[in-house]
Amino acid sequence: MRKPKNIPVIHINPEKLTKPDFDLMLMSKYDSFYRRIVEYVLHIQEGGEEEMLLILVDDEDVEYEMNLPKNGFETSLNKANQYFEKIEEYETCDLIKQILKNI
Repeated sequence: MRKPKNIPVIHINPEKLTKPDFDLMLMSKYDSFYRRIVEYVLHIQEGGEEEMLLILVDDEDVEYEMNLPKNGFETSLNKANQYFEKIEEYETCDLIKQILKNI
């Protein structure tokens, strides 16, 4: 699996994080995470090789590689779309809609 150069690295504290907290953290602080989802799925759709989505780093500096399987594309893109709607970045929303049509 190819490791892209500009992969987001997100620091987390797993002991203080639940699923809703994780979603909220990504929504509020990590613009690069949602942009990476769009970039990643588009890359795969255009015939690119699979690569790592991002790296999570816990409070002990242990790194976890995060991948996105194809069966998670639609859900991830929909979450990314919610983010881009909130920040009123409608061009990216349109791109996401086009990508979803091709899934």
